[in-house]
Formats: sequence, C-alpha cells, structure tokens
Amino acid sequence: MFTSRILSNVPTLALAAACALGVNQARATDLALNDAVSMAGMQLFLDSGAPAVIIGVVRGNETVIQEYGETAPGSGVEPDARSIFRIASVSKVFAGDVLASLVAKGKVGLTDPLSNYAPDGGRVEANGRPLTLLDLATHGAGLPRELPDPDAKPSDNPFGAFNRAYYWKWIGSNKPAAVPGTTTLYSNLGYGLLGDALGKAGGADYSTVLANEVLKPAGLTDTTNVLNDEQKKRLMVGLDPMNKPDPNAPAPDIMYASAGVYTTATDMVRWMKWHLEGAKQQKPEALLAHQMWLPYDGLKSVVGTEVTDADGMGLGWVVSLPRNGTPLLLGKSGGLGGFMTYVVLSPNRDLGIFVMASRVNFGMFNGIHSQVRELAAELGR
Repeated sequence: MFTSRILSNVPTLALAAACALGVNQARATDLALNDAVSMAGMQLFLDSGAPAVIIGVVRGNETVIQEYGETAPGSGVEPDARSIFRIASVSKVFAGDVLASLVAKGKVGLTDPLSNYAPDGGRVEANGRPLTLLDLATHGAGLPRELPDPDAKPSDNPFGAFNRAYYWKWIGSNKPAAVPGTTTLYSNLGYGLLGDALGKAGGADYSTVLANEVLKPAGLTDTTNVLNDEQKKRLMVGLDPMNKPDPNAPAPDIMYASAGVYTTATDMVRWMKWHLEGAKQQKPEALLAHQMWLPYDGLKSVVGTEVTDADGMGLGWVVSLPRNGTPLLLGKSGGLGGFMTYVVLSPNRDLGIFVMASRVNFGMFNGIHSQVRELAAELGR
C-alpha cells in the first residue's frame, strides 16, 4: 500500500503546466519544493522496506509534510501529520536545546562539572580533569554506550535494567575510559546523566524542564516523554530488527534525554522552524545549539558518532562542514521501538529535513543518510 500527502499535492507534470501558464514565482517555488520532496520521499519509502515513511521539510516560509504507507503492518490505515512515533536518539538534540536554553539564561555553564549536579552524597570520578556538561553533550566524556544494572530484576521491558541509582553509583566509582575531551564515544549513559543534571539545574524533573525550555517555546503540542490515552491511539507500530512488530516498551525516566521523546511530523516541522527562526534572529540559545563544540580534528579516536562526512560534535548534533555541493549540516539519527529517524538542519540555508521510517534496520541508515544529504544539497542551493 502507498499513500502520500503534501500541503499542495501537485504532480510533476502540473509544475510544467503551471509554469507555462505564467503562475507567479512563489507558487512555482512551492511546486518545485513539493516535487523534490515527493521524489525523495517516494525513494526513501521504497528503499526502506518500512511499513511507513514520513518526511517533513522546512525551507524558509515553505513547509512540506508527506506520508507513505500504513500506521501499522497490515493495518491499511494511512499515517498523517498527527500520527505519533518515537524519535529515539534524536531526543538527544532536544536535550541539547535544554542545555543551550539554560546556559543562555545563566542557570548553568557548559563547562560546569557534572559533580555540581550529583545527587546528595553522590560523587563523580575524573580522569585527568573534571567531567563537564559539555563533555556529556558532545559524547566526549569517555563513557560506555550503555549501562544496564547487573542486579536488575528480569523484566519483559528491555529498558528495565536502566536506572538512575545505578548510573550515579557507577560514575562515582569508575573513571572515564579516556581523559574527557580527547575522544568521542557515543554514550546513552552520558545523556542519562546529562538529563538528570539538567532537571536539577532547572528545578524540576527532566520532562518538566524540557517542556518549559523547549516544547512550549517552540509551540509543540504533541511532543512528550509519556503518552496520554488519546495519543496512545495515534501511536504507530514499527518493525524491530527481526522484522516483527515492536511492542514499543516505555522507557524509564533516566532514558528520556537519550531516547525518550515521542512526537508527530507536525511538531517536528514546528521544531525545525523554531530552530531556524532562532538562528535568523541570532538568539543566544540558537547560536549555542548550532555551534561545533568538539572538532574531530586532533582527537585520539572517534567512535559511534557518524564519522563519514562529518567534522565534529555540537550539543548532540553531528556537524558536517560544506563539501561537494552539500551545505553546512547539523544532523542526528536514531533507532528505537520500531522507528528509525534522521534530522538535518542547515541554519545558513534556512533549511530543515526530517525523516521517520517505521522499521529499525541499521543497515538501511546509510541509504537514508545519503538521500537526505542529497536532498539538502538540492534544496539548499
């Protein structure tokens, strides 16, 4: 089954006809954008093997959202811009937004030691220098990717072994694998600790601080870490790595900053527009969020942070400098709960692209990555 919706659903031939009739330039631009996104979205859907693909694009004042497939395997129900899905590790750049906002307000500093935000009686081991919030946000802390509690009780929830108490216990008695800032090691543990620290700095639990600093200012109405009953009815079903429907187990709150966000295409488009508007207005939080803070050049090693065609790390973002016709891009991918996601922003070109495929297959990420970058090169001219 295949379906596609766009804000102005006009096929390729209509573009030629419209130009021949002398439509105004703005309308022709809309048609050209729709056509480019339609071709990219169709290719992504066919290549992914996913039950559904959703693509959202922002370019200046223009917005396109397209949906393909069905909300659950075999359901026959078409997705729309309000269908809910997980963004997985794209949640990390939302946490980066929280950090940037709190820094802009003077509530935290990027180089604040993590130890400042440890629980009462907690401590943080160091390796050469104190571990900072910026180290966590750039994956420069030298921490393990995952940290399940070996004493966790068996559970049907695959995330049940991740808990706050064990994270802080471990970091208090184990040094990072490298001196912070000398390498990158992709770490969900690090973002769990960062989310906890941001909650403490913001004076509430992480979800509340996320809502106050990002979701409300950006006008996001369906983005959350915990779905309500109405939202659960709109939650899509994707395929796990074994191509079986993923049960979409809830994540514990220590995972919220690393992979806990649910959202819709409508909200992702709003969020990208918020980022791009912040860049145009040179808002301090946007300037902080869009910087490269840890260049790869000179690091001892770079592991797990999308090395190909990339040059360094921002606040959760993988930063790629302009090359081969592709503009400066901030990118982030994710895969969890039956969903693969990828988002890129090009603040210099006033451009944002988001893709969700309802199938977790890390082998297909290279295809999504290259097609989105190709679309960014085409639209960013």
